[in-house]
Amino acid sequence: MIKNINLLVLGFLSLFFVACSSNTNVQKEQLKPNVSLTNTYWKAISFFDKEVKVFRKEAHIKFQKDGRVIGNLGCNNFFGQFTQNNENIEFSKVASTKMMCPNIKTEDAFAKVLSSAKTFKIKGESMSFFDKENKEIASFKAVYF
Repeated sequence: MIKNINLLVLGFLSLFFVACSSNTNVQKEQLKPNVSLTNTYWKAISFFDKEVKVFRKEAHIKFQKDGRVIGNLGCNNFFGQFTQNNENIEFSKVASTKMMCPNIKTEDAFAKVLSSAKTFKIKGESMSFFDKENKEIASFKAVYF
């Protein structure tokens, strides 16, 4: 009888510790520090609530500490400048290569995002751009190589 009670207590304790350790892992996931805006490869996930699909190249953006921005629109490379003040962001002097591309919709949407973005927010490894009405217009995910 005592042996059965000991096994029962041991089973409950094991279950308790497994549940606590799982919860701790979830909390650690949620508490990941925010990734830096600069020197991060930000893969495009969505533009104007539509998933970004990879056709020729992966659409992405990278911010450099000197105020330059570079990336790929999905086919053509782009470059320009950005200014950032807290969560406010503005892009200027943006230009791109002009190769003929099979999916011009992604390119056009990304260009519109760059001209419409007014603010941004980074949460963990995700970044979003917002327009002047504070509507989310783009989402990105940090990618590590």
